[in-house]
Parts: sequence; C-alpha cells; structure tokens
Amino acid sequence: MRFALPPVYPITDKGMARRSSHLAIVRELVRGGAELVQVRDKSTPVGELAADLCRCAEFADRHRVRLMVNDRCDLALLCGAAGVHLGQDDLPAWPARSILGRHKIIGLSTHTLRQVRRSEAWPVDYIGFGPVYATASKENPSAVVGIRGLERACRESARPVVAIGGIGMENIGEVLAAGAASAAVISALMKAPDLARRMERLLAKARGK
Repeated sequence: MRFALPPVYPITDKGMARRSSHLAIVRELVRGGAELVQVRDKSTPVGELAADLCRCAEFADRHRVRLMVNDRCDLALLCGAAGVHLGQDDLPAWPARSILGRHKIIGLSTHTLRQVRRSEAWPVDYIGFGPVYATASKENPSAVVGIRGLERACRESARPVVAIGGIGMENIGEVLAAGAASAAVISALMKAPDLARRMERLLAKARGK
C-alpha cells in the first residue's frame, strides 16, 4: 500500500510538551495543519494510555487525520488508529501485519543501510531513518547517520523514507531535499510554547514558503 506522506510528521511527547494528554497535543497539531500524527508514550499506564488514544482516534477521524500508534499493535487496533510505527526491537513486521490486516499502515524505524535493505522484504508501508542529526528525544539514540547517510537510504529504499532525529526549522528543508518523503519532528514541536503556530511554520518551511 503506497500512500502520500505529508512533509511534516509530528510525534507527540506529553512530558516535553507539558500537556496532560496526547489529545491536547493532537488537537493543537491538527489546528496547525497536521495530517498525520504519531502518538509515542513509553511511561503512561496502559489503561490511561488506551483511553487517551481512543479519544485521539475519534478526534483524528472527525478531522480526517491519520493517527499512528508507536510500538503497540494491540492499542492501535483497540482505538481504531490508522496504523502502527514499529522499532527494531518491537514486534516484527510480518506478525504485525497478520494482526493488523492489510489496510492498516505500518512504519518501521531503521538506523543503518543494512536495516533499510532488510526491510525491503517486509510488509511495511514506509521506513523511518535516522537519527539524521544529534537528538535529545531518546535516552540512548543510535549513531547519527548524517545527511549523506539519509541520501543513500532514500536512494536504496523502494518505500517512502521519513527522516528523523534533530530536525527543526533550520534543517527541515535540507532533509527533504536529500530525498526524504517526510520529516519526523519531536523536540522542535513539543518544546514550542504554541504547538499550532510551530506546526504551521514547519509546514510552510517544508513547502518552501
């Protein structure tokens, strides 16, 4: 399943954004023009997270926005999200596809060209690649791949590539020019005092305005 990725792919972080729920973040991002949002949460108790995700999915559906869930196929199914984004240490892509069915979106994080090549045989719709630049959004990030590494990954992947890691206003144009279909943004969005306004500005920058 090929689908068009928006140029900016926001990923939520409640702690960084200082918001009480992912729904509060998703609302602001959508007001700023987001068309696809990934909810990432490693610490909220699962019952509380499930309820928040269900509210996010309902809101996203009403506004024709695709909601992605990080890691958890079960929660993606429960809330009716558009799909799931998997890491290298999460459930493998084939079992995830069996669980989710053929209509859900599956994204996969990759950090090396070897992982990019291996993913070609897997039932995923896009790959994330990075970190392109140094990032503070993960406690133990993988090695920085750089803009040249991103260019190579984009050339070698038959699927759309989402660049991730240290991306903000100053370099989003560079990663899209390198061949990425989209740029995942966490810190540069979540730390902004006005999420909607920052989302608008990132989209404008990504579109060369």
